[in-house]
Amino acid sequence: MSFQEEAVILIGHGSLRSASGASMIRIAARLREREVAAVVEAAFLNYSRPTLAETVEKVAATGLTKIIIQPYFLIAGVYVQNDLRTLIAEVNAQFPAISFQLAPVIGDHPALTTLAQRRVESALAEDNRTSPALCLMAHGTPLPAANAPLYAIADQLVKNLGLTTSCVGYLDCNTPTIAEAIDQLATSGAQAIVALPYFLHLGRHVAEDLPQLIAEAQARHPATAIRLAHHLDYDLCLVDAVEGLLPLAKPALQSEMVTELCGLYA
Repeated sequence: MSFQEEAVILIGHGSLRSASGASMIRIAARLREREVAAVVEAAFLNYSRPTLAETVEKVAATGLTKIIIQPYFLIAGVYVQNDLRTLIAEVNAQFPAISFQLAPVIGDHPALTTLAQRRVESALAEDNRTSPALCLMAHGTPLPAANAPLYAIADQLVKNLGLTTSCVGYLDCNTPTIAEAIDQLATSGAQAIVALPYFLHLGRHVAEDLPQLIAEAQARHPATAIRLAHHLDYDLCLVDAVEGLLPLAKPALQSEMVTELCGLYA
């Protein structure tokens, strides 16, 4: 479906690492090439630029009056359900002639399962041990129900790849922690563990925090091979997912919408 009278803005979290949003900007470029909308741009919620207001100003200069906001987030946590909606309301006040719609978060879209499976398969190709377990490493959110897509993805990976079991571990807010999740898998007898960074961007967590946690876990469990997979990063699967979510957009200030659609594919 093409939205030739609308603009699409992908909005990601942003990072103090200036290059961390590069993959989302590439996703926006691929969507432009597919001509999914009259205009496709990228913006950031925090730290990075352009901001949403700056990008909306750019769209407004084209004369378009309809914008679909695509939250480039894996779950509908606090940033999406609270911060993003507040920001859209503030920007809408600056540009009252523009109507905003909000598409669902990427969630457990089937294309995400495909991408996550590729990342795990690549890690497994480097280790010929049989019967590996999966530790899906996520950030965490004060809204634990929003984590449901993570478990759906992990369960599907176990089924598709014949893994022994899976555990979701968190950096913050939720339990078990990543360290606890790996300890649980190792003490239950896993000879090998694939640790999948379920993150879209190469921010500080992916570049620094997760490798340190894996190194510490490997030191605690020397008999278990712990393989760190590549984070989700850039892939055409993400282009497919975003394109597939755009037709599901609803008026941006209907607060129930994001929660309803965060587990759309479960």
